Formats: sequence, structure tokens, C-alpha cells
Amino acid sequence: MDNLLLLLLILPILGGLFVLTSRKNDNNAFHVTLFTLSTGIALILRLLSFVVKTVENPVSQYKYAWLASAKVEIIFGADTFSLLMLLGVYLSCLIGVVGLQPVQRKNNSLLFLLICFVWAISGFFVAQDMISLYFFFSGMLIPLFMMVGIFGNIKKISTLYLYFAVNLIGSLLLLTATIVIYRQHLGNISFADIAAIKMPHRIAIILWASICLAFLSRIPIWPFHYWLSLICNGLKNPLVYIATNLTILTGIYGFVRFWERTIPESMEAFLPIMETFGVMTMLFVALIGVSFREFLPKLFSYSAVYYLLFMLVIILLPVQYAKNISYSLFIFLIVNATLAVLELWSENARQESGCDYRGILAYMPKLTWIFTFFVLVAVGLPISSMFWNNFILISALFRENFTIGIGIMTAITFISMALVYELFMMRNLPSKCVPETEIDDISDRKAAFFTGIIILIFLSFFNPLWFVF
Repeated sequence: MDNLLLLLLILPILGGLFVLTSRKNDNNAFHVTLFTLSTGIALILRLLSFVVKTVENPVSQYKYAWLASAKVEIIFGADTFSLLMLLGVYLSCLIGVVGLQPVQRKNNSLLFLLICFVWAISGFFVAQDMISLYFFFSGMLIPLFMMVGIFGNIKKISTLYLYFAVNLIGSLLLLTATIVIYRQHLGNISFADIAAIKMPHRIAIILWASICLAFLSRIPIWPFHYWLSLICNGLKNPLVYIATNLTILTGIYGFVRFWERTIPESMEAFLPIMETFGVMTMLFVALIGVSFREFLPKLFSYSAVYYLLFMLVIILLPVQYAKNISYSLFIFLIVNATLAVLELWSENARQESGCDYRGILAYMPKLTWIFTFFVLVAVGLPISSMFWNNFILISALFRENFTIGIGIMTAITFISMALVYELFMMRNLPSKCVPETEIDDISDRKAAFFTGIIILIFLSFFNPLWFVF
């Protein structure tokens, strides 16, 4: 099983080489990307099967003594949480690739940058030592910024620079923490051993504050939410939107790996500040989402609210709720990616037909029923495992802090109403909405693909890991 972990990291590199050597203006790069993502999903499912059958024990770690004289040992490993997140990432990227327009599928550069991003985020989720974590944490920004800058159609270049600056500061903070840990330990160290390092109290505060701020820079919490929202709301490429949204997941995962096991008790003094900023940002982002007319900004507000919910769960509740977080996050990633693709499809149909934005789904029956299902999953109807696990998490938050629970439920209610109302308006058929040309619905092949995703989500309602054998 150790070799499967290594193969999971080598696979995107091989896929990227094939994409680079593919001829331009054909679909070879597209097919290689599909094969790479599908093979990665198969590897993750095999690893998940091994983990589940061994009663949640981590996969045996893969170690490599790199620069032995400097005491740098690279460690890779995985557990159910990291593998579920990886599976969600691969499925989200697969959905994004399927959602590309025919012209975009022939763009080798876009697909190569996506595979580089997948490689970096895969390394981040299986990294078990500080140096590897920092390397992949920062490395994923290079293909991401190139995707956003070249293919994101950002109108204001200053917005991209500010987004880059915020993420660069986060990377520098994590680099500082990595250097401090390396000097204190006199070598690289695994996550499991960080809590045992003896260091002065002041240095410990600076260290863990740097780590927390590094991960917070990826999460849409005030003031970082501003630059992230400007980027996401202006993207018109579904693949770029999905990749940008997945970087938020890395901040959440960082808190899962560090908060409960390694954060010293002295950091608890900062906990009320994070709680306050988290809840206030949730309420603010939800209200902003309600005010937007377009669906994509509403979708970003929805994802920001739920990412902040998961962050608050991690810092407020015991570590035994990590399993519920992973089950809920897995479905959340798939739903978020699918809604982004479907919305951009409907937007393209609107532009091509000349039909008004309101009522566009009334002319596309296959897209409409798929869109409706995923909106209902997003707002929390009991048709997926996300319902059960969010119910458990929010109930636990109410027991922990009733005031915070009220704030969270208020934000979720606002953004859920915004999604449902937008769905109602997009299915409404105004008398003025008469398209100049006939609107083409999605193809049967795409409808079958998303029907498969619907079956996956619906069966998770009965067993979140039903696909593991």
C-alpha cells in the first residue's frame, strides 16, 4: 500500500508530461486529463478500502531520507480524512474538466496547469512532515495563479496582485513556522511529534500564531474573504473556479491536522477572536450573497459560509467529530463543483440564445432537473450524507455555544433562501423571455454523467462510504 501512495504522486507528473507532448487543437490532452483523474480516483478508492478494512488505522507511511546530513526525512501517509478529501478534489476536478466548452478542451496549457495543481494538492494531503507540507502548500499557488491570470478573465489585474500578495504572506508565515520548528528540533519532524518539542512560551505563541494565520489566509474569513470573493465572482471558466475554491479546503485541512493535537493551551486566549470573526463573516457573506442577482456570487457566498462552519467546528469541537466533517465536506465539494459547472453552462446558453437570465432553465429540461437536485442537496434537504453530518455538527455547536449556534443557523438560512429563490427565478418563464434562437439542452452523455454523480450522492444518505469495498 505504501507504493500506492507514491504512485498517487507520480501519476499527475506522468499525465502532465503526456499533456505537454500532445498536439495542439485536438482532444488528446483532454482525454489524457480524464484518464489521469479517473486513474487517481481508482487509486484513492483502493487506499480507502485498505484504511476502512484496517479499522481506521492510517495507511503505512512512506519515508524517504532526503539530505540525510541535514536530517531531512520526507514522510507521506494518509488516513480516511485525507483520502476522502483527495477523492473529493479529484471528483471536483473531473466535473470541471467535463464542464469545459469544446474550445477549452483543446487548450493544452489549461489542462497542464490543472494537472500540476492536482499534483501539488495531492502532495499537501498526504504530507506528514513540515517541510513537505510547506513545499506543497506553496507549490500549488504557482499553477493556480497562472490559471487565474491567463484563463480566469479577471478584469482588474490589481485584484489578482492583491490575491497573490495575501497568499504569498500566508506562505511566508508557514515558512517561518517551518524554520522555527526545524531549528528547535534540529531537523525535519512529523506532525505527530511536533507537540513534544520543548520551546520557550513566547516562541511557541509566535510559532502557532504564524501557522494559524497561514491557514486563515486561505479561508474566506475577514479580512481575507474580500480578495477571494473578488477573484471567484469574476471567473467564467468552471475549471478555474473549482481550483480556486479548492484552495480554501487546504486551509480547513491545515486546522484539522494542527489544532487539536499540537496547538498549546496558551493559544486558547485567541479562540474567542476567531469565533467572533468567523460568525460575523458568515452573516456578512450570507447577506451579500442574498443581494446579488447572479447565481455564481451566491454560490461563492454559500461555499464561504459552509467553509467557515467547518472551521468553527474544528476549533470548537473535539477531534472525534473529524469523521463527520470529512463525510460532509466530501459531498460539499462535489455539490459546489457541479453547481458551478451547471451555472456556467446556463450562462453560456443565455448568451448564445439572447434569452434573459431569468427563466433560462425553463428551456433546458435535462439541465433543470439536475440543477434542482444539487440545489436541494446544497440547502440541506435529507437526500445526502451532508444532511446527517451537518445536523450532528450544528447540534454539537449549539451545545458548545448557543449564541454561536444561532449566528451560524441564521447565516445558513439566509444563503439557503438565496439559492432556492434563485432556482425558482431561473425556472420561471417570464412572458418577455423569448429566445432569438432555439436553446440546446445538455447532451445525453453529460446528463448520464451527472446522473451518476446524483446516484453517488443519494446513496451516501444511507452509508457515506458505500463505494468502499
